[in-house]
Amino acid sequence: MFALQDLQARRLLSVVVSGNGLIGYRFCDTLLQAYEALDQALQQSMARHIRATAHSCTTLIERQTLEKIGFFNKLPCIPMTASPHACSDHQHKAGDGDWVLSPSTCYHTFAHLAGSTERWDLKCFTALGHCHRYEPVLDEATRLGSFTMREFVLLGSQAQVEHMCQVLFDSGVELIKRLVPSTFVERASDVFYGETAEVTRKVQLAMGVKLEVLIPWPERKVSVGSRNLHRDLFTQAFKIGPQAPEPLMHSACVAFGMERLLLSLLAQIGEPEALLAHLQDVLGDQPASRHARESEHAALV
Repeated sequence: MFALQDLQARRLLSVVVSGNGLIGYRFCDTLLQAYEALDQALQQSMARHIRATAHSCTTLIERQTLEKIGFFNKLPCIPMTASPHACSDHQHKAGDGDWVLSPSTCYHTFAHLAGSTERWDLKCFTALGHCHRYEPVLDEATRLGSFTMREFVLLGSQAQVEHMCQVLFDSGVELIKRLVPSTFVERASDVFYGETAEVTRKVQLAMGVKLEVLIPWPERKVSVGSRNLHRDLFTQAFKIGPQAPEPLMHSACVAFGMERLLLSLLAQIGEPEALLAHLQDVLGDQPASRHARESEHAALV
């Protein structure tokens, strides 16, 4: 079992903290290498099943992007607004092109594709985004106000999207279970709908639109990733693909909170060096890596 204080003392980790309980982490040296290897392992695991088109994300996103799906009506306290330190009314008007700190990676995917008329049977996009959420909790090491999220976003026909989303989620769970066998999966509802959305949560649970993968942590469990079925919510809101009366494409995503996943793995494995070694073994077992080693061996022979 590791202690955050020990990692801080060894300068492998430092904490960015606010007075109200918001935190973020900086990783260094071996811990950063483990973070990068973990992200690479997730991408390689998914690449066994589908080719993903990668894109980048900005830290900031337009407020209007989130308003397209009624984001602020569902969770008015969670997004964090970005504004200049000082400016005149002539330079900046509230609500006119406002930016917020991005709360999730997939919104960048949908914003990037907005207005596209192309239809796919199945297409996958992936990105690593910097996310920010206002969820202050004191003395909670895994409730982060600033973190990175690796997402795999699928678009296409409902049947193919839902099938491949489950395949990718199962692949991610299998990878995590190789590192921590006690990992498990549960049905979940989206906490971002707020305390008054009990009906919405019950519907989500009943329909199984959200699954979470959890890793045991001393005296609790930590959600480190999820599978989410969006149906046609985003393709309609962002006008992606042919619109009504044509059948709308569906979308879904598989997402992993990278800092949370890394620290939860570390809580079970112990030392950063041991975790990095495990991840390097996993990467070495991937088909692409095995093929490379076989090619190198054949060249020597």
